[in-house]
Amino acid sequence: MKGLIILPYISIDENTLLTLVEKYDFIIGVDGGCNVLYKYGIKPNLIVGDFDSINKDVLAFFKNEKVEVLKLEVEKDITDGEASIIAGSGRGCNEILICAPSFFLETDHLFGNIFLLSKYKNCTILNENELIRIIEPSDLLFNKSTGTNISFIPLEKSQIIIRGMKYNGNFKVELGDSLTLRNKILEENANISLLKGKMLIIQGLTSISML
Repeated sequence: MKGLIILPYISIDENTLLTLVEKYDFIIGVDGGCNVLYKYGIKPNLIVGDFDSINKDVLAFFKNEKVEVLKLEVEKDITDGEASIIAGSGRGCNEILICAPSFFLETDHLFGNIFLLSKYKNCTILNENELIRIIEPSDLLFNKSTGTNISFIPLEKSQIIIRGMKYNGNFKVELGDSLTLRNKILEENANISLLKGKMLIIQGLTSISML
Protein backbone atom coordinates (compact mmCIF):
# COMPACT_ATOMS: atom_id res chain seq x y z
CA MET A 1 0.00 0.00 0.00
CA LYS A 2 1.22 3.48 -0.89
CA GLY A 3 1.10 6.18 1.79
CA LEU A 4 1.15 9.97 1.30
CA ILE A 5 2.24 12.19 4.21
CA ILE A 6 1.43 15.92 4.16
CA LEU A 7 3.73 17.94 6.42
CA PRO A 8 2.97 21.51 7.63
CA TYR A 9 3.88 24.55 5.49
CA ILE A 10 4.03 22.68 2.17
CA SER A 11 3.73 24.86 -0.92
CA ILE A 12 2.91 22.16 -3.45
CA ASP A 13 0.22 23.47 -5.78
CA GLU A 14 -3.37 22.25 -5.72
CA ASN A 15 -3.27 20.33 -9.02
CA THR A 16 -0.13 18.44 -8.04
CA LEU A 17 -1.51 17.53 -4.64
CA LEU A 18 -4.84 16.36 -6.06
CA THR A 19 -2.98 14.26 -8.64
CA LEU A 20 -0.90 12.64 -5.91
CA VAL A 21 -3.97 11.87 -3.81
CA GLU A 22 -5.38 9.89 -6.73
CA LYS A 23 -2.18 7.82 -6.92
CA TYR A 24 -1.85 7.00 -3.21
CA ASP A 25 -3.93 4.69 -1.02
CA PHE A 26 -3.53 6.15 2.48
CA ILE A 27 -3.36 9.88 3.24
CA ILE A 28 -1.82 11.19 6.48
CA GLY A 29 -2.13 14.83 7.51
CA VAL A 30 0.56 15.97 9.93
CA ASP A 31 -0.63 18.79 12.21
CA GLY A 32 -0.69 22.01 10.13
CA GLY A 33 -0.53 19.96 6.93
CA CYS A 34 -4.20 19.22 7.58
CA ASN A 35 -5.00 22.88 6.88
CA VAL A 36 -3.83 22.33 3.28
CA LEU A 37 -5.87 19.13 2.96
CA TYR A 38 -8.97 20.95 4.20
CA LYS A 39 -8.37 23.87 1.84
CA TYR A 40 -8.32 21.55 -1.18
CA GLY A 41 -11.18 19.34 -0.04
CA ILE A 42 -9.03 16.28 0.66
CA LYS A 43 -10.12 13.92 3.44
CA PRO A 44 -7.16 12.15 5.10
CA ASN A 45 -7.28 8.63 6.50
CA LEU A 46 -5.26 9.67 9.55
CA ILE A 47 -4.25 12.86 11.36
CA VAL A 48 -1.06 12.88 13.42
CA GLY A 49 0.44 15.59 15.63
CA ASP A 50 0.54 17.52 18.87
CA PHE A 51 -1.77 19.97 17.09
CA ASP A 52 0.12 23.19 17.70
CA SER A 53 -0.22 24.34 14.07
CA ILE A 54 -3.53 22.89 12.86
CA ASN A 55 -6.52 25.21 12.71
CA LYS A 56 -8.87 24.13 15.49
CA ASP A 57 -11.89 24.34 13.21
CA VAL A 58 -10.11 22.06 10.73
CA LEU A 59 -9.35 19.54 13.46
CA ALA A 60 -12.97 19.62 14.61
CA PHE A 61 -14.20 19.17 11.02
CA PHE A 62 -12.08 16.08 10.38
CA LYS A 63 -13.02 14.59 13.75
CA ASN A 64 -16.67 15.07 12.80
CA GLU A 65 -15.88 13.27 9.52
CA LYS A 66 -14.68 10.28 11.61
CA VAL A 67 -11.04 10.62 10.49
CA GLU A 68 -8.70 8.64 12.72
CA VAL A 69 -6.72 10.96 15.02
CA LEU A 70 -3.35 10.14 16.61
CA LYS A 71 -2.72 12.79 19.28
CA LEU A 72 0.92 13.17 20.32
CA GLU A 73 2.39 14.79 23.40
CA VAL A 74 4.11 18.15 22.93
CA GLU A 75 7.20 16.82 24.72
CA LYS A 76 8.27 13.63 22.94
CA ASP A 77 11.31 11.77 21.65
CA ILE A 78 10.45 11.93 17.92
CA THR A 79 9.04 14.55 15.58
CA ASP A 80 5.47 14.57 14.33
CA GLY A 81 6.85 13.67 10.90
CA GLU A 82 8.66 10.57 12.16
CA ALA A 83 5.59 9.54 14.15
CA SER A 84 3.54 9.74 10.95
CA ILE A 85 6.00 7.45 9.13
CA ILE A 86 5.75 4.90 11.94
CA ALA A 87 1.95 5.19 11.96
CA GLY A 88 1.70 4.78 8.20
CA SER A 89 4.00 1.75 8.17
CA GLY A 90 2.00 0.24 11.02
CA ARG A 91 -1.17 0.58 8.95
CA GLY A 92 0.29 -1.29 5.98
CA CYS A 93 2.11 1.39 3.95
CA ASN A 94 5.23 -0.20 2.44
CA GLU A 95 5.95 2.84 0.26
CA ILE A 96 5.66 6.39 1.61
CA LEU A 97 5.94 9.77 -0.12
CA ILE A 98 6.46 12.72 2.22
CA CYS A 99 5.23 16.09 0.92
CA ALA A 100 7.47 18.67 2.60
CA PRO A 101 8.22 22.38 2.23
CA SER A 102 11.23 23.19 0.06
CA PHE A 103 12.56 25.96 2.30
CA PHE A 104 13.03 25.56 6.03
CA LEU A 105 13.67 28.45 8.38
CA GLU A 106 15.42 25.98 10.66
CA THR A 107 18.32 23.93 9.29
CA ASP A 108 17.87 21.20 11.91
CA HIS A 109 14.40 20.43 10.55
CA LEU A 110 15.75 20.32 7.00
CA PHE A 111 18.46 17.78 7.76
CA GLY A 112 16.34 15.96 10.31
CA ASN A 113 13.71 15.23 7.67
CA ILE A 114 16.24 14.28 5.00
CA PHE A 115 18.10 11.86 7.23
CA LEU A 116 14.87 10.15 8.23
CA LEU A 117 15.17 8.67 4.75
CA SER A 118 18.22 6.74 5.89
CA LYS A 119 16.33 5.24 8.82
CA TYR A 120 13.09 4.54 6.95
CA LYS A 121 14.14 3.09 3.62
CA ASN A 122 10.65 2.99 2.11
CA CYS A 123 10.35 6.80 2.18
CA THR A 124 10.92 9.59 -0.35
CA ILE A 125 10.55 13.36 0.10
CA LEU A 126 8.77 15.55 -2.44
CA ASN A 127 8.53 19.33 -2.54
CA GLU A 128 7.39 21.59 -5.36
CA ASN A 129 10.91 21.60 -6.82
CA GLU A 130 12.61 18.31 -6.00
CA LEU A 131 12.39 14.61 -5.30
CA ILE A 132 14.78 13.50 -2.53
CA ARG A 133 15.76 9.97 -1.54
CA ILE A 134 18.63 7.96 -0.09
CA ILE A 135 19.80 4.80 -1.81
CA GLU A 136 22.07 1.89 -0.97
CA PRO A 137 23.56 -0.49 -3.59
CA SER A 138 20.97 -0.93 -6.33
CA ASP A 139 20.13 -0.05 -9.95
CA LEU A 140 17.80 2.85 -10.73
CA LEU A 141 16.19 4.18 -13.89
CA PHE A 142 15.45 7.91 -14.36
CA ASN A 143 13.01 9.23 -16.94
CA LYS A 144 13.93 12.53 -18.58
CA SER A 145 10.32 13.72 -18.55
CA THR A 146 10.29 13.80 -14.74
CA GLY A 147 13.22 16.23 -14.55
CA THR A 148 16.68 16.51 -16.05
CA ASN A 149 18.78 18.04 -13.25
CA ILE A 150 20.08 15.56 -10.71
CA SER A 151 22.72 15.35 -7.98
CA PHE A 152 24.24 12.33 -6.26
CA ILE A 153 25.69 13.20 -2.84
CA PRO A 154 27.81 10.58 -1.08
CA LEU A 155 26.98 9.94 2.57
CA GLU A 156 29.91 7.54 2.89
CA LYS A 157 32.56 6.05 0.63
CA SER A 158 30.63 5.06 -2.50
CA GLN A 159 31.07 3.83 -6.06
CA ILE A 160 28.50 4.73 -8.70
CA ILE A 161 28.20 4.05 -12.45
CA ILE A 162 26.24 6.73 -14.34
CA ARG A 163 24.84 6.27 -17.86
CA GLY A 164 22.65 8.46 -20.07
CA MET A 165 23.66 11.75 -18.46
CA LYS A 166 25.97 14.62 -19.32
CA TYR A 167 28.72 13.24 -17.10
CA ASN A 168 28.87 9.46 -17.44
CA GLY A 169 31.36 7.08 -15.93
CA ASN A 170 32.40 4.98 -12.97
CA PHE A 171 32.95 7.33 -10.02
CA LYS A 172 34.45 6.65 -6.62
CA VAL A 173 33.48 9.32 -4.10
CA GLU A 174 33.31 9.77 -0.36
CA LEU A 175 31.62 12.06 2.13
CA GLY A 176 32.44 15.68 1.27
CA ASP A 177 33.22 15.10 -2.43
CA SER A 178 31.27 17.26 -4.90
CA LEU A 179 32.25 15.34 -8.05
CA THR A 180 28.75 13.94 -8.65
CA LEU A 181 26.74 17.10 -7.99
CA ARG A 182 24.69 18.84 -10.69
CA ASN A 183 24.54 16.23 -13.44
CA LYS A 184 21.98 16.37 -16.26
CA ILE A 185 19.89 13.65 -17.87
CA LEU A 186 20.35 13.76 -21.65
CA GLU A 187 18.84 10.49 -22.89
CA GLU A 188 15.15 9.62 -22.60
CA ASN A 189 16.03 7.13 -19.88
CA ALA A 190 19.19 7.30 -17.82
CA ASN A 191 20.30 4.79 -15.24
CA ILE A 192 22.74 4.45 -12.40
CA SER A 193 24.25 1.51 -10.58
CA LEU A 194 25.35 2.17 -7.03
CA LEU A 195 27.92 -0.57 -6.49
CA LYS A 196 28.71 0.25 -2.88
CA GLY A 197 28.05 2.89 -0.24
CA LYS A 198 25.10 5.18 0.40
CA MET A 199 24.08 8.30 -1.54
CA LEU A 200 21.52 11.08 -1.33
CA ILE A 201 19.77 11.72 -4.65
CA ILE A 202 18.15 15.09 -5.35
CA GLN A 203 16.32 15.37 -8.66
CA GLY A 204 14.85 18.64 -9.89
CA LEU A 205 11.27 18.12 -11.07
CA THR A 206 9.40 19.30 -14.12
CA SER A 207 6.66 16.67 -13.86
CA ILE A 208 5.29 14.23 -11.28
CA SER A 209 3.94 11.87 -13.94
CA MET A 210 6.35 9.09 -12.97
CA LEU A 211 5.71 9.23 -9.22
